[in-house]
Amino acid sequence: MSKIHYFQRYSSIENTVTNNTLLLIGRIYDYSASRASKLLSSALDETIEIGIEINQQSKGQKSIPDGAIIQRSFKILIESKVDSTVNEKQLIQHAESFSGESQQILLLLTRQKLEPNLKVQITKNIREKFPAVLFKNITYEDICNSLEGLFQEYEYDIKSLADDYIEYCNDANLFDQSKYLMRIVPCGASLALNRKYGIYFHSTDRGYTKHSFVGIYANKTVQCLWHIDSIFDVSLIENNFKKELVDGKNTDEFDENIKNIIKDAETVCGYNIKTKHRFFCGKNVIETNYKKISFSGIQGARFVNLFNVIGDFKDSKEVGEKLNGLEWR
Repeated sequence: MSKIHYFQRYSSIENTVTNNTLLLIGRIYDYSASRASKLLSSALDETIEIGIEINQQSKGQKSIPDGAIIQRSFKILIESKVDSTVNEKQLIQHAESFSGESQQILLLLTRQKLEPNLKVQITKNIREKFPAVLFKNITYEDICNSLEGLFQEYEYDIKSLADDYIEYCNDANLFDQSKYLMRIVPCGASLALNRKYGIYFHSTDRGYTKHSFVGIYANKTVQCLWHIDSIFDVSLIENNFKKELVDGKNTDEFDENIKNIIKDAETVCGYNIKTKHRFFCGKNVIETNYKKISFSGIQGARFVNLFNVIGDFKDSKEVGEKLNGLEWR
């Protein structure tokens, strides 16, 4: 079954990007004001307090009221850029739209951070005209990084939304994290075959988000992984073998393993994967033990940014070594 996405994939124009980002924040706010506050505070590196504060017997200047309900005012104005250049005059005009809020933030959302001298110049010019306005520049990747760990595994619906936003940013080339992305895939009856051949397969209608590693998951553990060298859509009808490159290196070196796993999947697992299936192929299968310690198993494939877990690395062997013995939720 094709995966249903929360966020539109068909355009990376600025209006779509802005709408998707605001939709994300709005849905998180509907779910939990405190989580929305945590997301914005983390991404902006500022304390953003959302919602009311309720206090009992808070001391005033001349008296002590029995209670107080406080709603702090803040305003964040967003300018999103994808391919167009940053317009300083436009940003200064945006700054005129604030009207006495206690916290005023003008946010420029971009693929890459502004060049430092340009950021200093814009900040200075805005501050001279509007001293209360704080100018911030963050990237789409900053938002995605702030989503990591914001929700627990059991918060399935809202976590799926957050995960889809991260995938959307990658699909729309708002930033490229693919070299760090590992797709954790649950495997049952095919586990031994996936490990033996260094090939993972699934139906072609599931869609594709660019990633560099496959992690084979069973019994609540990523048991092995490999770097993806080639991805093919394959058809094998009788002896007629056809393949179409999806990503990676266009090579014949995986042909025999693909044919063998198609055959073994039918005889061992009862799977017919001769047509309409995609094959993720690698040369070196690395054993590891990256264990999920939260209560339930995963309900589908899961992307993990390896850099956020183990830092930088040089190859799949180092990934396996660094993940070995680590735990995740």
